[in-house]
Amino acid sequence: ANQYYTQQLRLIYRILFLIVLEERKLIYPEDLTEEQQRLREVYYRYYSIERLRKLTENRVYVEADKYDLWESLKTTFLLFEYEDYGANLGIKPLGSGLFAPNAIGILKEQFLSNGNLIEVLKRLTTFVNEQKVLVRVNYSDLDVEEFGSIYEGLLEYDPKVEKIGSLYQFSFVAGDDRSSSGSHYTPEELVKPLIKHSLEYIIADKLKEENPEEALLSITVCDVACGSGHILLSAARKIATELASIREGAEQPSPTYYRAAMKDVIRNCIYGVDLNPLAVELCKVALWLEAHNPNEPLNFLDHHIKCGNAIVGLAHFEELQNGIATEAFKTLPGDDKEFAATLRKKNTTERKSKQISTYEIKKVDNNLQDLQKEFADFVALPETTPEEIAAKSIAYKNLTTDKKWYRLKNLADLQVAQFFIPKTVENREKLTTNEKYKTYLNSGAQIIDRGAASAMAVQKRFFHWFLEFPQVFSQGGFDCILGNPPYLGAKYVSGKVGNNSLNYFKKQYFPAKGRCDLITYFIRRIFSLKNNFGFSAIISTNSISQGDTRDGGLKVILAEDGHIIFAKKSINWPGVAGVNVTLLSISKTKKDVYCYLDDIKVNHISDLLYSEINNGAPCLLIENSDMAFQGSIILGDGFLLQNEVAISLIKKNPINKDVISPYIGGADVSKIPNQIAPRFVINFRNYSEKKARTYPDCFKIIEEKVKPYRQRWKLDEGKVPIEGVYALRKPLPEKWWIYAEKRPKLYDTIKDLPKVIVSPLVSKYLTFSLLDSNQVFNNKLCVIASDSNEFLCLLQSSIFEVWGWQYSTTMRAAGINFNPSRVFDSFPFALNRLDLSTEYVSLRSALMVKLNIGLTELLNSFNNQSLVKVNSSHLDNEFIKKYGKETWNLYNHLEVKKEGNIGYEEAVPLIFKLRELHKEMDE
Repeated sequence: ANQYYTQQLRLIYRILFLIVLEERKLIYPEDLTEEQQRLREVYYRYYSIERLRKLTENRVYVEADKYDLWESLKTTFLLFEYEDYGANLGIKPLGSGLFAPNAIGILKEQFLSNGNLIEVLKRLTTFVNEQKVLVRVNYSDLDVEEFGSIYEGLLEYDPKVEKIGSLYQFSFVAGDDRSSSGSHYTPEELVKPLIKHSLEYIIADKLKEENPEEALLSITVCDVACGSGHILLSAARKIATELASIREGAEQPSPTYYRAAMKDVIRNCIYGVDLNPLAVELCKVALWLEAHNPNEPLNFLDHHIKCGNAIVGLAHFEELQNGIATEAFKTLPGDDKEFAATLRKKNTTERKSKQISTYEIKKVDNNLQDLQKEFADFVALPETTPEEIAAKSIAYKNLTTDKKWYRLKNLADLQVAQFFIPKTVENREKLTTNEKYKTYLNSGAQIIDRGAASAMAVQKRFFHWFLEFPQVFSQGGFDCILGNPPYLGAKYVSGKVGNNSLNYFKKQYFPAKGRCDLITYFIRRIFSLKNNFGFSAIISTNSISQGDTRDGGLKVILAEDGHIIFAKKSINWPGVAGVNVTLLSISKTKKDVYCYLDDIKVNHISDLLYSEINNGAPCLLIENSDMAFQGSIILGDGFLLQNEVAISLIKKNPINKDVISPYIGGADVSKIPNQIAPRFVINFRNYSEKKARTYPDCFKIIEEKVKPYRQRWKLDEGKVPIEGVYALRKPLPEKWWIYAEKRPKLYDTIKDLPKVIVSPLVSKYLTFSLLDSNQVFNNKLCVIASDSNEFLCLLQSSIFEVWGWQYSTTMRAAGINFNPSRVFDSFPFALNRLDLSTEYVSLRSALMVKLNIGLTELLNSFNNQSLVKVNSSHLDNEFIKKYGKETWNLYNHLEVKKEGNIGYEEAVPLIFKLRELHKEMDE
């Protein structure tokens, strides 16, 4: 399916490519003979894509069931595949790649009817505008990076081939490549600042060298998750403009000089990697289109734009000396416990023996040096004719199948593959421990693992940077890395990339933990790929400077002499991705470079993205320990009871009251005006099954509704798909009548308190409330063992709020993901009394009831700077324009819908009073 899909895409790309060349008049050179000019007119009249476009626009009668247009299109392709076909017309072939004779594979033997072909062209070349009029797409003005939207669309679907009767049918099914990879087409307004604060510094230095033209062409720029190549195109344009200006001696170079410069820049400077082979294809197409000159073949790009997993594999040759990590034999779901333990013990013992020295791998090192020299010779091969392109393609294939290259790749694959090969007795001969690896590395002995490492490398697309780009790593790495790495939150990483990959990340990118967002591993890999004077500039989510993601990423990079020289926080994504992003530039040198934080020049940018110098996360205070807890994880909706059911159970048998409690969650605390639990829950605490059965009415409910759900999993089978439960334990499938996480310490600590302070872990605002302690709190709540109004006000103060936002992580639309262990356990609470605390707490609680709104909605009005007494004669749209949406929401709720217990005019002064109390509290 994938192969056939790729061939179809190449067909589409071919058509788009020729459309662009025709509209931009880039097929023919200017110096045609009269005969060639005459034949050119014949081409445009009978064979060009333009002719087919006109058929779709003019609705000329075409016999839909015939295939003559398809044959005509294939004839057109021949003009660009073979020199003999196009010579008389002045058309030279485009070389390998997209226009290689075998590029569209078996499609050449297929038949596409006139009706279907015209429909394809119609969809490619026209669209319906806002006025519902069919409009022709102007490809001459269309930016090549707009093809990025094609890539984004392709990720929505997976190809499928199924046999229906005696025929095979190709179709699409909804896919999850986009959501699982976190990929999005990058808008230009986010790319420009990245280039300004990285590549422009490098260009400025190169222009000062004795031979600036040569210096510019020596720049190496990479995108480790290149997608359709938009960011690479922007970088290439920047370098090409400078190069063309030098060559032409003009500040604004002409199109001819610019295109020639662009082709040289793409050939020499631009590198890209992506896990998705479709993205790699499209990236090449975009680069070819941007750099094409009439009658010149397409650049050879196979050695610059590659498919692979940028963060799974070795970065540098020296990493071969690391040997086989014992962490590779950690027991994971699907592994044999005893066998994995045996391998771990064996590998640990072997690693304690004499370590591999540089001298011992001299032979391997010599192989690499030979390979680097051969690659340098290969890169210098000319690309001026299709024959030279073909020769270069053969030379590249020979290089990457050469014994020296293949041996190095096998060794690198062997090291990484141990993390991915299942640890089962059946795989005994496929697994390699450290001692055997050392033998392979030092002696050149044949690797005996039944090809398991190589097969896993293909399946997982291991990418060993020093081998894939030896010409770059002979110079220490890239000058500049730009990109928009995929977004994936920590709790989704193992589910999307797998437990084996996560285990590999934790070892490869230590001290990054399993609770890091995917961006952590990308920025660590990117930092390792730069040379000593290199820059990187990326787009990330806000989490990059927060929590474990920061600890495993930026904090480590700054400790390794990295410098954040540019940061712009919390920018709304211009498109539909629905996310706030951070722009970031990091250098390995601060020489002659200023730091800019949110467009303000500063002396320093910390890993928290503040201008103050800090030492990272604050220390935890013993005084605050064992006060803040996460609520229970019940893991089974069958535990929950509606109010009327709970009441009837207690009426039926009063003993049931012992195991039925109110149940409240984070959303309830934020949304319910009186903050009273809306439902009940059965709670057998840590009872034995025998004791639980003494409550037969409640036990029957759990047996019927929870037991089947819990026993879907078996012990050691893998993770339960719920946040907060990280491994299968007996309470899940075996002790199905009790909660997955009972939190006995929480309930033991608060048992003598009439009330407790609670805070939703995920909410728009950082809020704290006092609630009755005799209920079950769910895992979306932080419960603090205090019933003090004063302590609540200390927590609700602006002082603690700033601390909380700084050391927690933020969510989409600037919400907070409160982290009690980082925030509460580290805060030095004041000891002074807050005499107005009771008044503040009472007024806030009363306001929610009077207004009949939850705490989040109350704080929307509390923080609304436009809140004033208003003239009620305004219409809603005029009202919003004058007073703002939040003011309208409150007015509409109280005056139009009459859903509150007081009116708007009475409510506003009370909200102002709450502000005054909060101000006094802060002071």
